[in-house]
Amino acid sequence: MAYQSYQVPQQPQRSRTLRTVLIVVGVVLAVCCVGAGVGGYFLFRNVKDAVGPTRDAAEAFVQYLEAGNTDAAYDSLCADTRGAYTREAFAAGVAKQPKIKDHAVQGVFVNTGSNGRTTGTVTMRLTLDTGFTDQHTFVLLKENGTWRVCGQPY
Repeated sequence: MAYQSYQVPQQPQRSRTLRTVLIVVGVVLAVCCVGAGVGGYFLFRNVKDAVGPTRDAAEAFVQYLEAGNTDAAYDSLCADTRGAYTREAFAAGVAKQPKIKDHAVQGVFVNTGSNGRTTGTVTMRLTLDTGFTDQHTFVLLKENGTWRVCGQPY
């Protein structure tokens, strides 16, 4: 008896290219999502850390003015503004202005410039003793780690 050789037909080998591409795309998406989450967290934390002290410095300045403490308000000014006004001239200028009775922060913006200077603006609604409500923007500069009010302070 003669034996016939019989070969089992082999299944064509499936291409694993699609599976490999899907795995690579999934890994890239996961890395991007984690990176965006971590980057967003640090960005939020840095903005929050900058906005709070900026707001606090502007509010302290206004609270000094509300209390009539022009010496403390003057000490809150940046070096350039202190150079433009003597302590006495600043106090005389504040005395000529309507007195601030109340304030509310409307917005805070912080900018780290390419020149390494960190500046900020704080917009406040000031209620004056005349009954008038004024919207005033305070310009601040970070000097030696401390936020200071600059420019035309009030």
